[in-house]
Amino acid sequence: MEPKVRASCTWTQTAGNEISKLLPTRISDEDVFVKPDLYDVVNEERSALFLNNQKPCELQIAISPRFKIAAFTLVCSVPKVELFLGPSQEYYQTIYGECMEEDDDEVPIRPYRYDVEIDRSGIADINLKLLSSSEEICIYGAMLHIAPNPNGITTQLVNPNNLKMTQELLQCGTADNCGPKFQQFMALMQRQGETIQNETKTNADKEMSMSSLYLDICAKLDQLESKISKRLDDFEAQQAQKLDKIIAILEKKH
Repeated sequence: MEPKVRASCTWTQTAGNEISKLLPTRISDEDVFVKPDLYDVVNEERSALFLNNQKPCELQIAISPRFKIAAFTLVCSVPKVELFLGPSQEYYQTIYGECMEEDDDEVPIRPYRYDVEIDRSGIADINLKLLSSSEEICIYGAMLHIAPNPNGITTQLVNPNNLKMTQELLQCGTADNCGPKFQQFMALMQRQGETIQNETKTNADKEMSMSSLYLDICAKLDQLESKISKRLDDFEAQQAQKLDKIIAILEKKH
């Protein structure tokens, strides 16, 4: 069964499918990372457009902790990306994309390709900060390369409070001096265990909540549709022409 991908973007999505559906997964061989063919990544069904809403553009991606993200492929209109890993969002590296259309004035939004291996064990969530001066960013396609996570669920349950408490316990010297802290630490660990046991139910509740939110948003959009339908149709037609043109150029090149 293909693991479910959870994804969100801090910029406002103005065209394309739901962002979580734009990220297919592929089982990866840990020893050898094979870059996928462009046709397996770039697809009109997997394209999306995002508009600047005065926030840093961050693409947040997560999968089940039973798997790890070994690498990712991304084709987008951004020349530079910063990568952050894990629950603590630790900075990993800055990557410059490979420009796929040099000096071509006919391409309205120039595409850049990223094929990035993550040489870190047990990473099931990443954050991509897309660095661009443009007011809109286009994602032409993406793919997650995943593998079974040897660290399992525990990798995703790192809690900075627990780490801080452990360090304090190690520095106390004796158990008597650390009595209250030790009890607090054990209480935290007990709650952590309860979290693991209830993980399935919690995920189901979150999915139901997201579904309700989605239906509510759809209802509100339906109410506004009569007022903005002409403008929306014109906008989508323009974006479709852009995407078709870019895909046609990429197909000619490859």
